[in-house]
Amino acid sequence: MAHDDVPFVDWADFLPRFKWRQGEHVALVGPTGQGKTTLALQLLPLRKWTTIVATKPRDRTLAGLAREGYVRVGAWPPPSDQANRVILWPPWRDARDNGTQALAIRDAINGIFQAGSWCVFCDDVQHLTGKLRLGGELETLWLQARSLNISVVAATQRPRHVPLEMWNQSTHVFMWGTADEDDLRRIGGLGGASSKTIRSIVAELPRYHVLYVNNRDRKLVVTKAERR
Repeated sequence: MAHDDVPFVDWADFLPRFKWRQGEHVALVGPTGQGKTTLALQLLPLRKWTTIVATKPRDRTLAGLAREGYVRVGAWPPPSDQANRVILWPPWRDARDNGTQALAIRDAINGIFQAGSWCVFCDDVQHLTGKLRLGGELETLWLQARSLNISVVAATQRPRHVPLEMWNQSTHVFMWGTADEDDLRRIGGLGGASSKTIRSIVAELPRYHVLYVNNRDRKLVVTKAERR
């Protein structure tokens, strides 16, 4: 790494020391296949009540979570008060289902607001805000959910295509390597660091490595989320 003042911490040491309070938001940004979902699925067990919002027609990783106690539902609410690990997965066969899928997710967000204290993982913010037109609902989550003890974990490939609230309302931000100038400009200046510092670190990250930015404590760390 070109920045000797930014330490590298092994994932086995980083995860046990990761301090994530209920009500704090987490943002993950990086190209497909770099490990966003892998990292998120290792963070989510730190929260007691978790809902994963799934939108793809198929996803083997999420489908396999039934073995870890997740209950798959197509609409809110979950079947019982005991279902504290939920995958909200409205059916999607083709683009004609965008409206019904968006309605199911909007109803779930409203239900989570009423319940409070949930953690919501949105696996593809760009799709939710673009194709499903749920940008307003997500912005409200980022801005208002903390007062209801709700945490939002949000992932996207391209930060320039999602609301700015995803970054400036998140306490914890994980960024994988990219050389795209527009994306680097969007994420510059997080964690109290200079835009130049953030941009240069992210531009030089090796594959699968991630820059962790704590916007509360103004700390920067590089790690590599390993598969379980």
